[in-house]
Amino acid sequence: MITYILGFSLIFCACANNVDTDVSADDVESTLQLLLEEAINSSYDQLPGVSASIISPALNEAWSGASGYDSSKKEDTLKIDQPFRIASITKTFVAAAILRLHELDSLSIEDPLSKYTSDEHQIILSSDDYDLNKIKIKHCLNHSSGLFDYAMGGRKYIEISIGQPKKRWTRTEQLQFAVDHGEKLWEPNGGYRYSDTGYILLGEIIGGFYDGDLALGLRTLLKFQDLGLTHTWLETLEDSPIPGVDPVHRYFRRDDLTTYDPSNDLYGGGGLMSTSTDLTKFVSALFEGRIYEKDETLELMLAGHALNPSYDPTTDDRYKDYRYGMWHISLYGKKAFIHSGLWGTHMIYVPVMKTACTVNYTKGSYSRMLKKMILVVKNQMQE
Repeated sequence: MITYILGFSLIFCACANNVDTDVSADDVESTLQLLLEEAINSSYDQLPGVSASIISPALNEAWSGASGYDSSKKEDTLKIDQPFRIASITKTFVAAAILRLHELDSLSIEDPLSKYTSDEHQIILSSDDYDLNKIKIKHCLNHSSGLFDYAMGGRKYIEISIGQPKKRWTRTEQLQFAVDHGEKLWEPNGGYRYSDTGYILLGEIIGGFYDGDLALGLRTLLKFQDLGLTHTWLETLEDSPIPGVDPVHRYFRRDDLTTYDPSNDLYGGGGLMSTSTDLTKFVSALFEGRIYEKDETLELMLAGHALNPSYDPTTDDRYKDYRYGMWHISLYGKKAFIHSGLWGTHMIYVPVMKTACTVNYTKGSYSRMLKKMILVVKNQMQE
């Protein structure tokens, strides 16, 4: 499902800045842990638990921590290595896998979707005036395809998903849903509109190179084993590497959706289970040359993209500077790249600091804590 970008000017919890972020090197780890506890204590009982992880040259070693509980019932303590659905952060993995195929010359992001999409899916989309000969892979990567978002383009999909918690969705049904409940937004490259529809088509493309197995494609192209991503997998499409471990609960508003069938957000727009530690390992590796084989591939992923001149992003309150799989933002005057997930997960990388950080909230989301964690690292680099 759709994610929401933290602009760092969005709603913060009304809490006092009690934890000092300018501390000695010996106090960094205890300060990071205190920030987790501060977020919970100042949330007016709205935040049951939070986990976080940081990899940075400013730290002696990678740091991970957790505080609070894994559900709003506050019965079980949240553990550092406890997995959770990451929702739309899956899109960063999917985009990276597509770009791996691009650098391997298995495809080009300039290729049209028609080259890789099944005849059945082309027929469904063409019935709503989508021309898959014109929509290119790159248009799905940066949400400029004009495809209506089946997941959050309207309320109907959410209502059905909540009302039928055991329904097993297929990618085909989701594409048909997009056609039945929305219209084409514009011609390719005509503007920006976040769309899970484009990313489930990218998921189909990746799977096509691995006999329809998207999970194998992600795992292979992104070198899960080499990176030590031992707690990351595509839920129900492959076996859990940690069977018997309960996940962190996931909430949509007041509803606990933890036991709902994950197929409503599974085929490329979402679907991965992971941990804060694994996500930080992944984004660090992505930016630091351990996934891509060519520097040009990362440059391509992060490059800005000119949209149709007739589209004015300043008049579009939905516009965000989305590159190929991550948003570009400014943090403390520095370029940063971030992706977030509907359930309360945020993954960020600050290139000039070579710092990767992930936070996951059991319920709710408070961007102040993530910002302060990065500030702790920034202050260490200034010493």
